[in-house]
Amino acid sequence: MILAHKIALDPNNGQATYFAKAAGTARFAYNWALVEWKRQYEAWKLDNSLQKPSETALRLRQQQDLFDLWVRA
Repeated sequence: MILAHKIALDPNNGQATYFAKAAGTARFAYNWALVEWKRQYEAWKLDNSLQKPSETALRLRQQQDLFDLWVRA
């Protein structure tokens, strides 16, 4: 019985560079979201009248940050 398929990648230099950039972008996005979630949660713990952190609030904050970066550029 076959349970899995193993596929090896043998990227050229351009592909390897792209994979590294893609992984870096994903890592950056994850770290940003984690820091932002913790910031919102700590603020909520101090003041329960604030909105509790949620995925929607995080997405809105991300859009605001991206827009700010775009406007500054």
